[in-house]
Amino acid sequence: MLDIMHKALKKALESCDQAEIYGERSNILSIDLEREEVKKVKHVKSTGIGVRVVISNKIGFSYTTALENARIEECVEHAIKQARVSEEDPYFSGLPVASKHGYEKPEKSFDKRIIDLLEGGSEDAIEYCKEMLTGMKAYEVRKGVRCTPTEGSFAAAFDETYILNSEGIETSDTGTYVSAGIMVVAGEDGGEETPGAEGKVSRMLTDMDFGWIGREAVKIAVDGLGGKRLKTKTIPVVLSPRAVQSLLAYTLIPQLSAENVQRKQSPYHGKKGEEIASEILSIIDDGTMPLGVNSRKMDGEGVPSQSTNLLEKGVLKNFLYDSYTAGKDGVESTGNAIRGFDNLPTPGATNFIINGISRASKDEMFSEIREGLFINDLIGAHTASRASGDFSVVAQNAYGIKKGELFPVKQVMVAGNMQEVLKHVEMIGTDTRQIYNVVSPSIMVSRVQMVA
Repeated sequence: MLDIMHKALKKALESCDQAEIYGERSNILSIDLEREEVKKVKHVKSTGIGVRVVISNKIGFSYTTALENARIEECVEHAIKQARVSEEDPYFSGLPVASKHGYEKPEKSFDKRIIDLLEGGSEDAIEYCKEMLTGMKAYEVRKGVRCTPTEGSFAAAFDETYILNSEGIETSDTGTYVSAGIMVVAGEDGGEETPGAEGKVSRMLTDMDFGWIGREAVKIAVDGLGGKRLKTKTIPVVLSPRAVQSLLAYTLIPQLSAENVQRKQSPYHGKKGEEIASEILSIIDDGTMPLGVNSRKMDGEGVPSQSTNLLEKGVLKNFLYDSYTAGKDGVESTGNAIRGFDNLPTPGATNFIINGISRASKDEMFSEIREGLFINDLIGAHTASRASGDFSVVAQNAYGIKKGELFPVKQVMVAGNMQEVLKHVEMIGTDTRQIYNVVSPSIMVSRVQMVA
């Protein structure tokens, strides 16, 4: 791969001021379940190269999945043509230069067992799916309750990333991933059915407990049976790690992207150094975190990964930067360029970690609440407004809290504003887990509007 990329870089520099070649290889095995049967097995290997060139501060980009010399040259030529007809960007300060400090490989981001699994075909992967189903059936439900799987999935992947540019960057990284999930429905004779779902993603196969995924999905579904209706009111709410991820992915994370801040599409424009959240709350983005789902040696431009302090005891400290947005603000990139070979980099989160003081278990949180709500997941968070932070979402697998005790509820929505939610965080849980790019425990928010 690097030999081809060096040829592409040499070709590009014959006609442009700067150039970057981004290469990617991936190997993905995925399995879809329908009820208890394997519906689809898919094994895809892909390769691609993206070319970014700069001519007098005008940027051109092109990509190809064909690695023959002639096709690579065509790709380079297309990027150069695009640059020539593009408008000059006065904010572009150049491609990133090679780091003086080098790179460090994050711990537990590569698992040889996953490579063996990919090379061995689908039989072992199907066995892991069966473990989820076995775990589901092993959960003892009360008499009269039935629980059936509706769908499930398993995926294992390996990827290689290569980055080469005219400013001295030449680096590569490899990573492995495995994920699994299952959705079930529980019901009683003559009663309503309730769904339950659980899943996990990790870099290491040994970190997965497929039986637990099945058992937990059933528990969530069964615990939700017999839900009661509540009245609309403003109450304390405890959000599970999954609910936190659902909300932050479409509100706070894009709001802390330097790109959105610079476009004034974030409520935090001009707020750096100000208190924007509860003083018990701190947030870092750490691309070097051991076992982190998005940990890597470098970002999508070859800038070394790092840990970035975004929020400290409620005070906004920084934003997520790639090299372009960093140049625009006259600061250093935070190593948060996210991309694939078929698109240009943009700032994004790696492992977005919620920390803070005032730690408590979920039971301790519940005991502090006279009347409130516990939410396991949220539906519709993608409809939240990034610019304003307003949201109105369905509470999935929610439970009312009455003097510390939980009972299932149904047809509940919660509405509010993300900036206000941050200001009213009162407790941080001890049950931290990573859901996609968010690493968070449960959190207790003192004031959220519940709409029944």
